[in-house]
Amino acid sequence: MTIPKETLWELEPHTKAKHEILGRYLAAWFPILSTYNKRIVYIDGFSGPGRYKKGEKGSPLIALDVAVSHLKPIGGEVVFWFIEENEDRIKHLRQELASRTVPSHFKIISDSGKFHEKFGEVLKSIDTGKNTLAPTFAFIDPFGFSGIPFSLIERLMKYERCEAFITFMADAMNRFLEHPEDKLVQHIVDAFGTNEAVLIAKGSGDRVAKLRELYQSRLQQAAKYVRYFEMHDRLNHPQYYLFFATNHELGHLKMKEAMWKVDPDGDFRFSDATNPNQLVLFETNTTSMLIEQLRKEFCGKGQITGFAVRTFVEDKTAFLKKHMTAALKQEEDAAKVLVDPLKTDGKKRRVNSYPDEAKLTWV
Repeated sequence: MTIPKETLWELEPHTKAKHEILGRYLAAWFPILSTYNKRIVYIDGFSGPGRYKKGEKGSPLIALDVAVSHLKPIGGEVVFWFIEENEDRIKHLRQELASRTVPSHFKIISDSGKFHEKFGEVLKSIDTGKNTLAPTFAFIDPFGFSGIPFSLIERLMKYERCEAFITFMADAMNRFLEHPEDKLVQHIVDAFGTNEAVLIAKGSGDRVAKLRELYQSRLQQAAKYVRYFEMHDRLNHPQYYLFFATNHELGHLKMKEAMWKVDPDGDFRFSDATNPNQLVLFETNTTSMLIEQLRKEFCGKGQITGFAVRTFVEDKTAFLKKHMTAALKQEEDAAKVLVDPLKTDGKKRRVNSYPDEAKLTWV
């Protein structure tokens, strides 16, 4: 991934796909959070100029348009905080924002500076003032790996209903693990919040995979739900990784839904490698893969409920309820799963349905 030097640059296919995921997720996040909170915050920590060379919208305009044009009016105060270090790019973004008409309860802040410094100052102010942070979605999308200290993400995740969507450049990190310039190596240490990342250079095996696994492990110490997706090209080469961290099961589910809705026949593909022993390519036949996980989890455990199966699928796997239904139907047709004709509430179960009240036994 080449770091552009121009104010505006070409929109690359993987960035387009990433923005589609972002837009789809925000379409769910804005109405859900604004319904129950008087104030919500969207942060774009590396916002860029707002557009690309051929006029395509960048992440700031995508976020604004999702909120402005949503079928369900977004209530309460919505704060859009765009941070960009490059002066030419923030100037261009401000020109773009000035031409936009937004509702009066939308507050737009465009800051010139470094994400970790600007956001760090806000968190420090909140901490010392004994206040709390409004529900916040932080889109952290750097070109490299500097300016994204883990300590900042860890502090963000301590606040209720806050989430982070992070571009993780493991390949670039790997290339600089043994760089002679201490400052560059320190950026890697800061990104992980530990020098364990640098020690990976002294070992053997797939260093990129180890960096990726270490980052996942670190995020799991800060958030209840952590999922990462590899972005592959048509030759199945990973380009980079998208990490999502949240403490809420609904946010986790909505992010998975956003990923699955992205066109798998486009220029880039996605895979869920949260389970290091199983790679889920989103355009492959997923039923058999999910069946394998379900058997491993539930065989020999006696009768269980549909709720237990759904919760496992949504919280612990890459899959959704629709995949669960297909997998259970195939298992039932093959007599691998016995489904009681009566549900836990005593009512009859509808054929080929697997509600939370269903009673199932793997045999």
